[in-house]
Amino acid sequence: MTTTVQRCGGHITLLFTVDKSSALMRSQGSKGAGFSIHHGVEVTATLHRVPPTSTTIMNGVKPDKPQAQREIVPSIISVQTASGTYMERIDLYLDYIQACRDATLLKEDEWLTLDISLECPLSQGFGMSAAGLVAVGRAVHALTGRGRIVQYLKIAHRVERAHAGGLGDVLGVSVGGVELRLAPGAPGWPGHAVGFEADAPVLLAWDPLEERHTSTYIDDPDWQRSITLAGEKGVAALAAGQWTAQQWPSLLHEARLFATGSGMLEEEQRARIHRTVLEAVQQGGWQASMAVRLCMLGSSVAVLPRRFGKEPALEELEALEQLVREQGFSCLISSLAPLNRQD
Repeated sequence: MTTTVQRCGGHITLLFTVDKSSALMRSQGSKGAGFSIHHGVEVTATLHRVPPTSTTIMNGVKPDKPQAQREIVPSIISVQTASGTYMERIDLYLDYIQACRDATLLKEDEWLTLDISLECPLSQGFGMSAAGLVAVGRAVHALTGRGRIVQYLKIAHRVERAHAGGLGDVLGVSVGGVELRLAPGAPGWPGHAVGFEADAPVLLAWDPLEERHTSTYIDDPDWQRSITLAGEKGVAALAAGQWTAQQWPSLLHEARLFATGSGMLEEEQRARIHRTVLEAVQQGGWQASMAVRLCMLGSSVAVLPRRFGKEPALEELEALEQLVREQGFSCLISSLAPLNRQD
């Protein structure tokens, strides 16, 4: 019995397209751009093995016996949310473990105990389902040493799509940092993304009374069209240059255009939190150093530095957090995560 602790930061999309045309889950996904954060999901995982059954030896001879079908022991999973409650529905993780078995990354005589802790709220555009699956995959890989990390990432993408989850979150967290997703799909292939690394604080703010599931938008034909049209324009503009930290102001610009062009900013709940946080930034006199952008697809925003090297001080973000909380919204100060390796 061995135990490991693995983490994966959350992921926030600023602009994206919807590509569900393929019947294959690995080929579904999105082009787009976003960033990974340090806060995400932590998994404490223990690998157990079922003891082998003994065979009685009579007179020095082991009798022939048909090999019985081994009964698979179900894994034990607990998922604690950011609010401290425990999730009842854990089928996302059960399906992931079964997919690992199907890929022979877990053996029949092995089962897991998983204690999963979510550090950000669900259904607010912070990529918690993707981060959870990737963290579990890292744990299984660390415990067994089987396969390559990219295999676990591909399974995570496929399982999340089967649950109508984020289109590009797994591809995004697989790269880390600030990423540009150039081709939709699972990490490695057919999905393709590039990233750059930056060290900067991020303030997340969300409406605790509002939740948005990805399927609400990507399964609606009208939303698909408006999102994809605006997203294609943004990706084309960002892909025209080399993807480096110098592109950060362009990303903020295209994210603002996407929020209006896609129609996302027209929804009252999003408009309300965006307006409230923007007014708080202006009240504090921080508009020269802070930009407010929607997190897709939650009722949430991210307050980001306008330029690297001129990031707002932690004290300024804490003061902004206080102003936003006074308006009934929840907040979390995090930071951009580093780049990840897929192998």
